[in-house]
Amino acid sequence: MSAFNEKMPNSNWLPDTSHGFWRFCLLASLLVNLGVAGLVIGHVWHPKEGPGQGNYQQFVPGRFFAGLEASRRRELGDMLRGARPEFDALRLKNAEIAGQVADELQKPDYDAARLAALIDGFTTGPDSIAAKGASVLKNFYGKLTPDERVNLAKAIRTRLARKG
Repeated sequence: MSAFNEKMPNSNWLPDTSHGFWRFCLLASLLVNLGVAGLVIGHVWHPKEGPGQGNYQQFVPGRFFAGLEASRRRELGDMLRGARPEFDALRLKNAEIAGQVADELQKPDYDAARLAALIDGFTTGPDSIAAKGASVLKNFYGKLTPDERVNLAKAIRTRLARKG
């Protein structure tokens, strides 16, 4: 048996890399856990708004949707999300109008009345983003039950108090 042991290579000649590998795994695990903890803490302190997110946050806080049944939340949220394509089209139109404003500002025969008409067209006209938002909100509020209206009013006041 002693002759067999003499022929075995000495394992001490191999570099010991296991400690470095496990340190790397421990550090990587720690970083991932810290990242997950940060995401959880961020979500608790600053939760994302629900289906009311976007153009309607002031008038339909996302927390209002938390108290609704899933089917009702989906129904009301779809009303708000359904208007997004129209808002996107209005934003594109506003970009075109901004180009027209730039053209008007560069003209040698500058016309203040024409410039005012362009600005009024996208800020207060019937095809403005504000007019579309008002229409969507009126339709949304009209679909609420009396209890939902009370809960929405509370959610709006809570949001205002938090932001105030």
